[in-house]
Amino acid sequence: MGLKAMKVFMINSGYTGCNYVRIMMPAFHNGFITDKKSVDKLGEEVDLEHVKGGLAWADVIVFHRPEKETYYNLALMLKEQGKKIVCDNDDTFKLGAYHPLGDMTPEGQHVELVKRNKEFARFAKISDLVTCSTTTLAREYSEYNDNVAVLPNYVDPDDWFPPKRNEGEKIRIGMVGSVSYEFDYLHIKEVLRELNKRDNVQLVLIGLGDKKHREDNPEVTKKFKEEYAFWDSLENLEWMPWCHIKDYPKTLNDAQLDIMLIPRKDNYFNRCKSNIKFLEASMCEIPVVAQSFEDGPYEEIENYTTGVLIKDNSKWIEEIDKLIDDKELRREIGANAHSHVLSNYDINNNYDKWADAYENICEK
Repeated sequence: MGLKAMKVFMINSGYTGCNYVRIMMPAFHNGFITDKKSVDKLGEEVDLEHVKGGLAWADVIVFHRPEKETYYNLALMLKEQGKKIVCDNDDTFKLGAYHPLGDMTPEGQHVELVKRNKEFARFAKISDLVTCSTTTLAREYSEYNDNVAVLPNYVDPDDWFPPKRNEGEKIRIGMVGSVSYEFDYLHIKEVLRELNKRDNVQLVLIGLGDKKHREDNPEVTKKFKEEYAFWDSLENLEWMPWCHIKDYPKTLNDAQLDIMLIPRKDNYFNRCKSNIKFLEASMCEIPVVAQSFEDGPYEEIENYTTGVLIKDNSKWIEEIDKLIDDKELRREIGANAHSHVLSNYDINNNYDKWADAYENICEK
C-alpha cells in the first residue's frame, strides 16, 4: 500500500499532555485524523459520529494507552474487519509498590494496578505494532509483542515563543510536574527549604493542584497530604497552577525561569520516562539541573554544556549555586540546550517516522 493511500485514525486517551505529544502532533504533521478534532478539544467528550466515521474509513487505527477492556474488545472487532491496530504508550504501568500513584488513576479513583497492566498487555499482544517513547519501554513491551518501534517525543518549534529573560533582582528557580512528582522531590526537601530562605531566590512551582483542584480531587489530596503541607510551608513560593496543554508553552515562557530543577528517584518508572521536561525547558532556553542515573531520561545532557547532571544528591545546592553565581554560564547552557533540541527533536524533521512505522505494517 502506498503512503498516500494509507489512512490513519488516532484515538486519544484521557491524558491531555501526552496526547498532544504522542497523538495530536504526529497526526497534524502527517495528515492523519484523530478522534479529537483539535487541541482545544483534548479533555472533552468525542463526537461519536466522527469516531464511527474515522474507524470505518481508516486502514490503521492507533490507540494511545489502551488500558481498558473496551479498547481491547473494539480492537478485536476492528481486526476482524481487516484494520491494522497500533498500541502506543509513553509510560510504564509497572509502577510497583514504591510509587504513590500505583493504585490510583489521574482522577484519584483507586484501581487495581495489576488489572490496568494486564489490560494493556493483552491489547499489546493482539496489536500489529506497539510504539513507545524510549528504549527502556521498548524492552518491556517486547515481552508482549515482537514488533515494537521507538518513536521519541518531539517538540514543534511553532508552539514556542522567543525566550523571555528574567531581568529582576531575584534568580527564578522553578519546577514543573504532575501530582506524582511529589514523590520525586522528597529527597530535595532540604534543598528547597534552603533556597526558600534566600533573599536573592524566587522559587516557582508550575503544576500540582491549587485549592480548587484539591477540593475536586479528594483522594489525591488525601494521599499527598504531607507533600501539599510541605509546599504550603514555603513562604517564598510563586505558585502557577496547571493550564491546558495548548497554553503550556506560553505559561512556561512567561515564568521567566533562570534555572529548572528536575529531580527524580532512581526507579523503573522513571527509567521509562522520556526527556520531555528537558526538551520543553530548552525551548525557553532555561538551563536544567537534572537527576542522573543509569538508563535515566536525561543522560544525553552534556554537563555544563547543555545542562547540569546530579548523580550525588549531596551536590544539589553546590551545583545550583554555580548557576546562581554565573549569569553568563546560565545563558550559555540555555542557548546550547535550545540548539541541541532543535537539531535533534524538531517534529518537522522526524514526523515521517510515524508514517514509516505504519507503512511497514500495511505492507505485511
